Amino acid sequence: MMQQDAHENAPTFDHYARLVRRLLHVPIGLVSLVEPDRQVFRGAAGLPGPLDEVRETPLSHSFCQYVVKDASPLVISDARLDARLAGNLAIEELDVIAYAGWPLTDVRGEVIGSLCAIDSTPRTWTPEDLATLEDLAAACSAELGERERQQVTAAALAAAEELHERSRALLALSTGLAATDTLADVAESVATVSREQLGCQRAGMWLRASELVVGPGTGGPHGVSAAAKAAGETLTFIEDTASSWRSAARFAELPLGHDNPLGAALADQCPVFFATRAAQNERYPHLANPAQLGEARAFVPLVAGGRAYGALALVWPTERTFSEQDRITIEALASYTAQAVQRAILLEDRSDVALTLQNAMLTSLPEPPHLDLAARYRPAGAREQVGGDWYDAVVTRAGWTDLMIGDVIGHDIEAAAVMGQLRSMLRMASWMSSGAPSHDLQRLDLAMRDLGLETIASAVLARVEEVAVDGQPTWRLRWSNAGHLPPLVVGPDGDARFLDSPSGSSPLLGVAPETVRHDDDAPVLAGSLLLLYTDGLLERRSESLDVGLARLRELASRTSTSDLDAFLDQLLAQLGGEHHEDDVALLAVRFGPLLP
Repeated sequence: MMQQDAHENAPTFDHYARLVRRLLHVPIGLVSLVEPDRQVFRGAAGLPGPLDEVRETPLSHSFCQYVVKDASPLVISDARLDARLAGNLAIEELDVIAYAGWPLTDVRGEVIGSLCAIDSTPRTWTPEDLATLEDLAAACSAELGERERQQVTAAALAAAEELHERSRALLALSTGLAATDTLADVAESVATVSREQLGCQRAGMWLRASELVVGPGTGGPHGVSAAAKAAGETLTFIEDTASSWRSAARFAELPLGHDNPLGAALADQCPVFFATRAAQNERYPHLANPAQLGEARAFVPLVAGGRAYGALALVWPTERTFSEQDRITIEALASYTAQAVQRAILLEDRSDVALTLQNAMLTSLPEPPHLDLAARYRPAGAREQVGGDWYDAVVTRAGWTDLMIGDVIGHDIEAAAVMGQLRSMLRMASWMSSGAPSHDLQRLDLAMRDLGLETIASAVLARVEEVAVDGQPTWRLRWSNAGHLPPLVVGPDGDARFLDSPSGSSPLLGVAPETVRHDDDAPVLAGSLLLLYTDGLLERRSESLDVGLARLRELASRTSTSDLDAFLDQLLAQLGGEHHEDDVALLAVRFGPLLP
């Protein structure tokens, strides 16, 4: 049923009231819509001044209610003589004596009111009067129906526009937060999307201090317990590095409890809303301060997977009444934020575990006679990017020194675990070997297939041997390359060259295990430096690998006379950069003089 203010669109329906008054020669014509507790005159002609202003009466003054109740016309010559109407207050107070009302219907055919003619004296209504009233009622009903359809359409369009705006905002929120990796990233993204999509002046998050020490899966508390509150657990502000919020920094540590809105929101796991700053300060006067910003504010708990992580504070520049749709959007932001926080903490935990695993597998280097060895490992710039690079050096049972470098595809804890298996198998094969490096790589390749290690890796195995040439001891290097970047040798004169494989390239490990691999060898002068490295040292999105190789050769030539540790540190500083996208592993060997 249409329920609207009496004056809304009144001129349109006044036309029907005037037609009734003129065509039926009555003092009053009305378009009356009946509601549960009143009748509203959507059109009127001839009403006394005060009643024409308000255009409504209670049902105690209504004849039209019986047209709606009976869903049929009501025709009365003298209401004072009608048993049902004799006590109606409209007779005495409004001088309604004769009445003829025809049903008005909505788009569903339901009777919602009456088009009526009213006279202050008794009257016998003619068939022509009633036929005219019926025709006018049909036209008026059609007009009412059309107006209702327009209102429904407008409401649907408004709802669709609101849904579109909310969906756009939520998409931006989820997209922005999906790209975050650290808690600082989350804080910055929340501030940005809240400002751009929700019109906030400031936004920030406070996390439980225990979450910043104990992450998921390590025994941290789940939910907010009375014991945690009793122990004085606090909420810590996670600063957004892109902007400063002085008032938030002033309250960087808050108790988890009901003496502040953030603590209350988290303790009760229920949002807290204030239309104005004054409303918040009235409840929490001890938090009022000159640095307060804005007016409206919302404090929303951050909960994901049943775990309470903290709370979100949002501040708007002006007073605001939060609608149901506003609350849905704000709580969706809090949900996305909580998931992003959960992921950031999990990534930090995973990264720490992976780094611990990887560092444990990068054992100390041996100290073979006449050889100096040094190595470096640096994980990728992104916290979760740990995994597949490794180096190793083994003094074999035969007395050779085997040098290894490798790179398993992938940059996560799974890649690190696979790397550990490959490294251990190659280490054992090398230590026991009496054959060529190519044989050891082939055995590793076959073992990967037979043991079900479905991965791909590149590797170089280089064997340092002491041999006699013309009765004089000298160094010889034998190596086999499985799809890895070529080793680099810098002679004592600073001349740098890559050790390409004249015998032809060999495929990556895990691609073609039955392929026969080859060895290459070259003499090495005392005082030379050998460098094994992974591609993370060189690869850049904006340039080809050849450019990186040329840069490495030039830098190694200039710095090879340095101490080995200093040499590797310079390579990392000048080639690796601070925000490298891949792991870097380096292994350097200095060849000392051999006495006859």
